[in-house]
Amino acid sequence: MIRDLKFDNLRGFAMLLIVFCHFLQQNQFINFFEYNFIYKFIYLFHLPLLVFVSGYFSKDNSESSVKAFRTVFIPYLIFETLWIIYMFLISGRVPDAAFFLPEVGLWYLLSLYFWRLFLPTATRINYIFWISIILALFVGTLSFKAGFLSISRTICFFPIFLLGFYFHDLKDKLVINKYLAIGILVPMLTVTTFLIMPYMTSVLGLKLSYHAMHMGNLKGVVLRLIVLSVMMSSIILIYNLMTSKETFLTKIGRNSLSVYVLQFYAIWSFPIILNYLGLSYIFNSYGLTTVYVILATILTTYILSRDKVQEMLDILINNVTKIILKKDTITEKISNKNS
Repeated sequence: MIRDLKFDNLRGFAMLLIVFCHFLQQNQFINFFEYNFIYKFIYLFHLPLLVFVSGYFSKDNSESSVKAFRTVFIPYLIFETLWIIYMFLISGRVPDAAFFLPEVGLWYLLSLYFWRLFLPTATRINYIFWISIILALFVGTLSFKAGFLSISRTICFFPIFLLGFYFHDLKDKLVINKYLAIGILVPMLTVTTFLIMPYMTSVLGLKLSYHAMHMGNLKGVVLRLIVLSVMMSSIILIYNLMTSKETFLTKIGRNSLSVYVLQFYAIWSFPIILNYLGLSYIFNSYGLTTVYVILATILTTYILSRDKVQEMLDILINNVTKIILKKDTITEKISNKNS
């Protein structure tokens, strides 16, 4: 089977921007207009793009639930455990609701597991795509523990996951001239970013209820509908802009798991290392902080996307899987290339 490099590039592009935004978020200048604008501008499409590609590579066959447990849920357990240990070592903190409230960005693995687990059933429900959008709008009216089992994000990003799953049949119908695509994409993202600038970033994270974001249900529904529409429109436009040739993004996309789960150690550790070296003054300078964010993003993404890093991660996951699952359940070597 010929690998479609466009989707590797799309996932690599998403991962690069996700790492960049995480570094951008962890500094004192994040509320400055320029940082805040760039952060929200990118947030409108970087994570949705990753969800979309995950949906594109998902299957709805009878083996999908077992495969999802093996390739997504077990890695979630592994890296959630490792992060809890890491946080205890550097801060002495142990979370109160470990595994039920995913640490850092590991909620994505938990949501991905739920999406793939539910997919075989979802594809047999009439109008599931439109129903999923209605549910995404409705869940914001409910109040529950923020982040618990990643329920809100699982529901709210599910329409984007479904867009990716159904995109096999849609991609030939959604071909747009590249000049037209960029002419629509940039103004749309710019206008939407200005629209949501007064609001919390949680408007984009789809994690909190409307009440928790200090807005009424009607206003919350309208804003969420706009955000979801822009997210899905951006994905289609970026798809038309992305090359199918091999680029530096391709390897990042192929080894996206190692980049995603290990980036958080770099994000938390770099400031500690710089402080130890007496370079903490970097974070007091707007210019130096900007240089730090860019260089740290490049360094982190480059190192973590190396094949050797992904191979070591695969070995860890394989060994833990052999402990958890029965031998007759493990019928093939774990491959995270399309997870």
